[in-house]
Parts: sequence; structure tokens; C-alpha cells
Amino acid sequence: MKLFRFVAVSLFVFSLFFTNASLFASDPIRVLSINVRQSMVKEREELDNWIHRKEAMTDIIIEGDYDFIGTQETMIQPDPARNQVAYIDSRLPGHGFFGRSREVDPEVGEAMTIHYKKERWRIDETDKETFWLSDTPDIPGSKTDPKAGCTRSVTALLFHELKDGQPTGRSIYVYNTHFDHLSEEARQRGAKQLMDRIAARKKKDVPVIVTGDINSGERSPAVRYMQGAPMTLDGQVWNSPYKLVDTFRAANPDAVDVATFNGFKKPGEPLNNSKIDYIFVSPGLKTISAEIIRTHRNGRYPTDHFPVNAVIAW
Repeated sequence: MKLFRFVAVSLFVFSLFFTNASLFASDPIRVLSINVRQSMVKEREELDNWIHRKEAMTDIIIEGDYDFIGTQETMIQPDPARNQVAYIDSRLPGHGFFGRSREVDPEVGEAMTIHYKKERWRIDETDKETFWLSDTPDIPGSKTDPKAGCTRSVTALLFHELKDGQPTGRSIYVYNTHFDHLSEEARQRGAKQLMDRIAARKKKDVPVIVTGDINSGERSPAVRYMQGAPMTLDGQVWNSPYKLVDTFRAANPDAVDVATFNGFKKPGEPLNNSKIDYIFVSPGLKTISAEIIRTHRNGRYPTDHFPVNAVIAW
């Protein structure tokens, strides 16, 4: 009888543990960052124009079955043939998206969009924004640095996780951005402003994902500052208020072939540049895997940057 009670109690405890473990278990979070190369430019080679590569590019997005997709250089345009945001959205029926043009008119210009899997994530309507990397971050289209090539912005959202339509109690912030391509100082200012915003987020215990074309190599002041290193700007040393982890390096610490800008070169041609596209996460998130996606079709790349992805866990 005592043996029966012991076995029964043991089975009950094991069952309780397994049930609770299942309750708190979570699927990994799949993330993609992709500079889509805006549709308004006439490329040197006809087959590199948006109309010829849009299907191949969005196939890469679809195949990854991503929770979050941060896109850069994504055009919002009245002309349907050039409206990249609308086209990508049309091919992702299971995803919602948030993002506006970085210009004054929210419906015309480049956008930094965040697409998210609707079945799993719900936007917190009280904690979403677009802000500009300028001295007046809440003024649309604003640009402060005279050396900067153009206006730059950040899309920022708080998401709540769902399981079978019900909140799991877990939440995550996602930021998507594109730093300036001309001015090193503008990139450093952008990094400082982004990290200040992250540090000041409403729910400071909630972890963060940052996707973006940072236009800076891994040893640059801007990238190192985002990873917690101090940075000298305007003759003053600034200590980073928050520390992020580069998922690619977390998964591939010794990788050497890391260039992410291909410029529509032919596969196999030397690229001679550094990694400038990133997925960063809070230190409390675990990186399971991360890669640079070098997919091409018929010898042509679907965009002038290699997309980067990461699989992370709570």
C-alpha cells in the first residue's frame, strides 16, 4: 500500500511539473532584417529593378515564417507598381504591419516597417511610435545634422505574445531603423538617440529586439555604443545607457565572411565590405541561431543587401 501511494504521488508530481513546464514553454522567436532597396531608383541593370525582383525577394521573407520582419528603404507610393509596403503586405496575409514614411507626408516616401505574425503577437496601442533621429524627434521629416544624407527615423512597437488567442504574459519591444549612409557623426548621434529611447521605454523589464541597416561596421563607434561601449561625441564621452547583443556574433563568433552589402554584384564576386545589417537583442534573450542569407536566383540577388535573420528564445 505504501509503495502504491509513493508511486501515485510521484506520478502526480511529475504530471504537475510537466504541465507547468508546458504552460511556460514558448516557441522560439524568428526575426528578419532586410533592406529591400527602394523602388524609385532606376538600376544600372534592368533586371535589378524592383518589378523584376520583388517576387524573389518576398519569397525569402515568406519561406522564413518569421515572427517579426524589419524592412528598410521600403517605399510607400501612390503608384501601386512602386508601393513596396503594399506589395509585401499583400504577400503576407498572416502578418500585420506598422510603419509610415520618414518624410512629412506619411503616405509618400521610404518607411521602416515592422511586419508581425498576427496569430502570435498583438500591438500595444498605447506604446507604439515613429520618431526621427534629429534634435526634434517628434517632428515628422526632421533632420538636424547638415552632413546627413537624408531624414532618418525609427519605428518602435511593444508587442504582447498570444497563445491560442490568449495572452501568455510575455511581451517584447521591437525597434527598426536605418542609419545615415553619408555622415559618421549622424550615425553616432542616431545610435545615442536610439539607445536613449530604449533605456527610457515605458516597461523597462521587457526585452528588446532591434533590426536595422546601421551603415556601420562591427568595430564602428555607433555599433560598439549599441553594445554597451562608451562613445566620444561633441568632445564628450558618453556611456551607453543600455547594452545590446549582436545575434550574428552570438551564434557565429569566429565568422570572417560577413559582408551584408552586395550592390547587386554577381554571386561569387568579392564584396570587400563589412557587416552593416544587424539584429540586436537584450542580453536576457538567448540566440539559438543567426545567419546572413545569400540566396540568389539565376545568378541575381533579390536586393542589394543580404538579409540577416536570427532565431531567439526567452
